[in-house]
Amino acid sequence: MSLLTNSKTLIIGLASAAISIQAHGTVSQEQWRDLNMSIVNGHILPAYQALSESSTALEENTLSLCKDPQTATLDAAKTQFRATLSAWQGAQHITFGPIELLMRSYSIQFWPDKKNLTSKQLNKILQAEDPGSLSEKAFQTASIAVKGLPAMERILFAENALELIQTNPFRCQFLHAVSDYVKLQSRNTYNEWNAFKDEFAHLESEEGLYETAQEASIDLMKAQIEPLEVIRDLKILRPLAKSTAKPRRLESWRSNHSLQNMQLNIQSLHHMYSGVAGANLKALLEEQGAIDLAQGIEEQFVGLEKILNDIPTPLHQHIKDVSVREKLLLVSEGIELLGKSFAQAMKLLDVQLGFNSRDGD
Repeated sequence: MSLLTNSKTLIIGLASAAISIQAHGTVSQEQWRDLNMSIVNGHILPAYQALSESSTALEENTLSLCKDPQTATLDAAKTQFRATLSAWQGAQHITFGPIELLMRSYSIQFWPDKKNLTSKQLNKILQAEDPGSLSEKAFQTASIAVKGLPAMERILFAENALELIQTNPFRCQFLHAVSDYVKLQSRNTYNEWNAFKDEFAHLESEEGLYETAQEASIDLMKAQIEPLEVIRDLKILRPLAKSTAKPRRLESWRSNHSLQNMQLNIQSLHHMYSGVAGANLKALLEEQGAIDLAQGIEEQFVGLEKILNDIPTPLHQHIKDVSVREKLLLVSEGIELLGKSFAQAMKLLDVQLGFNSRDGD
């Protein structure tokens, strides 16, 4: 609790911090470029590489499961699914660039699924047992609700999953087809980011996406800040509801990974802020004289991680506990305070984030 109280005190005192920043001058385009390239090379590319490698292993595991459906191969596929889900949570906040192509982000994970479209459409496909639905061409036009991690989760973590796979080979064939699609999307996104990173390095091109290094930083800063609202609103407050918690609103509850998802989200955003070697946002704030603000944001991240680590798992079995609800509400409050700190940081650095993609939701 003291960490969050200290964060509130920090926010109140930010006006005086702004005065010292003005005395240090504005951030140069060279500084922005160094920050951008550090984040791209030290955070974004490794995140997508991990997702590509993990999803490749998952495709191999599901193929082994289909060839020899038994407890060992099912457990191996479940373990690798969780590893791939973890890798995705580490990249989930990067919502611009190649991941936008053909709605890749939603194809990899369609969530929240407020109308349970994944279950409804997946059941239709599994009942029809149409071999044509397994083809790459079919997946190009298939609903985003059935060709990503949530569809795989429903098959792998269903009650009597092994028996269902053993008695219905098509069920596993579709599981493998989905895993192959996720592998392809993950690999393509990583490969395309290796080319897209040039947009942050060569700003002199008239055909480039960005005109200045500071403009290029806007997408990166949005990826740093806007996901906080998603974690708070969709992953915490929506499942908690107004009075009685609704466990099935949690992300990835079937695989017992809801809490781990949030932990990984915060850890990844924390790494993006201060864990990238060389230039990072924390160091940039300190260079501009906003030492208290920079350290305050760091402490807020640490505080959130400590609270999340103190919550029992699997979360869907504990979310109705009073003590767990209190801790999740504390995390929600901490995220809101962290967002305010970041908003102040952007103001001090003269960064206008503009339109929030969630406005109007």
